[in-house]
Amino acid sequence: MTTEPEGGIPVYDWRCAPSHLRTRRQLAAQGLRPNGQDIAGKVQRPRRSREPLTAYLYDVNLAAAKREATPAQLAALAKATRERQLRAAERHGIDRAEFEQTNDPGPGWADPAPRAPIKGHAFAGLVNNRNRDREGMEL
Repeated sequence: MTTEPEGGIPVYDWRCAPSHLRTRRQLAAQGLRPNGQDIAGKVQRPRRSREPLTAYLYDVNLAAAKREATPAQLAALAKATRERQLRAAERHGIDRAEFEQTNDPGPGWADPAPRAPIKGHAFAGLVNNRNRDREGMEL
């Protein structure tokens, strides 16, 4: 259902817009962008004590594919993200130099060295025999 156009733009009730009109988020989910087109319509959802929630609509037939970022743009984003993370770490008392070390991988989660069982522990025999029950099973 359409109400009177505001400045030549039709206003549709919530969930009553034509199927060829989409919001920016809906276009982005389809990998599209408005491509400089004018607003084709509005959707308004009423709210209790405030002005209605308005979403602008664009024609999907006039939309274009999103542009891909260049390698230089991606590199600049990676650099800015790294700098932001380093500054956040510094605010939490971690020195920037700790992140620059490349020779120390830190604690190894996939350390292949077997661990010695702890005497008296309920699972002491299972520490090094993880695959004992899986022998002969096809994966």
